[in-house]
Amino acid sequence: MRQANVSVYGSNSCPDTRRVLKFLDAQSIPYEFKDLDEVPEFQTYIANLNDGKPVMPTVQVENEFYFNPDLDTLIEAVQAASVAR
Repeated sequence: MRQANVSVYGSNSCPDTRRVLKFLDAQSIPYEFKDLDEVPEFQTYIANLNDGKPVMPTVQVENEFYFNPDLDTLIEAVQAASVAR
């Protein structure tokens, strides 16, 4: 089974972002972290995806976006994308 392509847009100062990153690390799911503090343009990007609201974290699994997903939704998305690959 191949790993899904996962990107996390968020901030280290955001508790919800830290929750998602900790979960992905604990599950050994590789991801790319896109830090809104280091690249402010990411905030505009995720706001444009969500009706002008920059929700953190925004998680991209393959071509689907999840806005501050609960951990069950996140693992289901990653597992489904991994099987589909």
